[in-house]
Amino acid sequence: MKRTTAVLTAFLGVVLVAQTGRCMASESFTLNIPLRFNPQQETGEVRITLTLSAASSGAQLVVNGTTTLNLGDTQTVSGDSVKFETAGGNDVRITYKPLSNFQGDFCQAVAAVEKNIPMRFAGPQDVTSYRISSYIVASPAVECSVVSKHTGDTPATLIPVDDGVAPALVAINGGRHPFDVVLVLDKSGSMTDLPPGALIGANKITILHSAITTFVAEWRGMDLPTPEGAEWSHDRIGVVAFDSTAVPQTLVGADPPTNIFVQRGSAIPGPWDAVIGNVSSLAPGGSTTIGGGINQAMTQWQLDPAHDLSLIVVTDGIQNTAPLVAATGSGFLGLPPVGALPQELRKRFVPIQTIGFGTPATVDEDLLRNIAYETNGVSYISANASTMFDALGWTLIALLKGNTASMVLANHDTITGAGPGAAQTVIIDRSAQRVMFTVQWAPPASDALDLEVYRPNGAAAVPDSVQHLPQSSIKTFNLNAADAGTWKVRVTRGKRPAQEPVPYALNAMVLERHLDFALATDGAKAGTGDTITLTAVVNWDGKRLTGLPAGAIRIRVQRPGEGLGNILHKARGDAGQGTTTTPSGDQVTAYDRKIAALTRQGLLKGIAPSDAATIELKETGKGIYTGTFDQTTVAGSYGFEAVLDWDDSRTGHVRRLERTERFVNVKADPGMTVMKTTRVSSTTVRVAVTPRDKMGNYLGPRYASRIRTKLNVAGRASTPVDRNETGTYVITVTELPKNQPLDAEISVGGIVVGNPGSKRR
Repeated sequence: MKRTTAVLTAFLGVVLVAQTGRCMASESFTLNIPLRFNPQQETGEVRITLTLSAASSGAQLVVNGTTTLNLGDTQTVSGDSVKFETAGGNDVRITYKPLSNFQGDFCQAVAAVEKNIPMRFAGPQDVTSYRISSYIVASPAVECSVVSKHTGDTPATLIPVDDGVAPALVAINGGRHPFDVVLVLDKSGSMTDLPPGALIGANKITILHSAITTFVAEWRGMDLPTPEGAEWSHDRIGVVAFDSTAVPQTLVGADPPTNIFVQRGSAIPGPWDAVIGNVSSLAPGGSTTIGGGINQAMTQWQLDPAHDLSLIVVTDGIQNTAPLVAATGSGFLGLPPVGALPQELRKRFVPIQTIGFGTPATVDEDLLRNIAYETNGVSYISANASTMFDALGWTLIALLKGNTASMVLANHDTITGAGPGAAQTVIIDRSAQRVMFTVQWAPPASDALDLEVYRPNGAAAVPDSVQHLPQSSIKTFNLNAADAGTWKVRVTRGKRPAQEPVPYALNAMVLERHLDFALATDGAKAGTGDTITLTAVVNWDGKRLTGLPAGAIRIRVQRPGEGLGNILHKARGDAGQGTTTTPSGDQVTAYDRKIAALTRQGLLKGIAPSDAATIELKETGKGIYTGTFDQTTVAGSYGFEAVLDWDDSRTGHVRRLERTERFVNVKADPGMTVMKTTRVSSTTVRVAVTPRDKMGNYLGPRYASRIRTKLNVAGRASTPVDRNETGTYVITVTELPKNQPLDAEISVGGIVVGNPGSKRR
């Protein structure tokens, strides 16, 4: 209720009754939109939802003390846009766009200033709680027309303040707005296979069942209602399973009319057990339509668009069934339009997180990375059970960054004998309002492991929430200031008697109170020989944290041992028969068979990433820390693991982890690329192109779409064909004028590599 004096109440009552004919309440706050010090990603929109004690009829919003908005109004105030509207039930929504900070589009905010906008709610209701979310441009190098990325990094905040007319707002901060997430899961026939390199154990679909079960459980544990009153019971999960076709899964307890999305509720296990049960029932069979899965997920959401949408796409293969995700005329990826959503994925403004379940050789890593890049998702490659657990854990962190969630421990080990495992230390600082410990292991073993957690004083910690699942144990603890210090956690045997060694992944995540940070690589697509810039932005209580000591943020860079293109180029010979269909209905190409043979010969060891360098980030701007890595000598998947570790009087001892991955393409070089021209007839010429970079890395197979032929004479150029899957692409030029020399420009990835008709060739 309002903290107001009798005199002020009487005064407001007289004034507002005179204006409206009925008693009106009033309370005041300031919307603070801090500077992010990034002109391409300044805050472009803030959404505030006020939950009222009664229906919203008669509610008003006063901005800057002078501009009054009734429900349904949109007005311009000091060059900014303000919208005030109903939001269902007893909710009203304020949408504030600081347009005066931008010029032309949302990537142009060079002259932006911090905003402090006085606001006053007036109405016959109390404001009981509120939610607030900030939005920035998702991928500045891709699309700047709309702000669509929900961010917890330097967010806008709502500050209760008495403005002299109305008392300060007294209401519960409910946290961020809820999310809608669709799990888009591959259940093609190849999911019955063992993970790469495994000879025994669980197959990929069984590992996926287990990993998704823990992912859902971790999310509901991390976002339990907080002691301060924040809660996210309206978060929703939906499931779309795809093989040759994509099928939305009807879930028990899901929201009508589609019955696809299930709200989490407030209890554990709660309604999300329906998601776990459904995913665990998926049976593999058929081919792979990644594009179909994405389009089906977005189609279902358009039928019931309650909240901001994100997708998590998990696949173990290469798309082989329409609709295919492919480059559009603009060069950006697209799919056939669905409903109101356009062709290009970047213009749908839906983040797509991707996980490739296999090696970079067995999944279309380049495609998955680009889908995530163009839609501002994250992308990871996982080869086995442990790395699948990691990938989903990091994906959960990325989803909840607006909350904000952070990783504080990521450890792999094996328990032997009776156990327990070695104790791991976890630094808990005063920013953490909740910590969640998870131990996971591969199926089929159930109830194999458990956790013991100890407070800084050595006493056994009693969890506020416990979830025991077939292949994981999760314990969650709410924290206060007295809990800061060094905690310890160790893995013990579970209900099963001590028998075989059990490899496990042990993680700890915290729900932040004061700290938020973001790690990013520069926006441009990286090629071999390029320098990658890494940037960390660190905030405390919404303000940039400057002056951190040297070594406070370190990045461990992992680089592939050898480029896959080199390995495949050296594996000469006929790639065998064309595409065949397995008994489970999946398609197997010549490339698949070649990769399978190489895997048996130790391919995984050849392309596995290893530590290449450790970089210390240095402050280059207010709370912005950067460093560079210029040893991109090998094409493939690079990992960047950040450790944030400092002890500062403003924050205490803080330790956090972050990981991002990046695909580095072969950047073709004209001097290293080989072209061979063969005259087939008087009107036909065949050109064999073998792209390489300056370091001699081969592009390898599967990149025909990157090769373009521009004819400077009459004729017709075929699509490049790499029959032996070695990275040598053959282009057949027909219908040339009789005996006319070939004059053509060949480009690879936009780089002109030469003219096969020139004398130099």
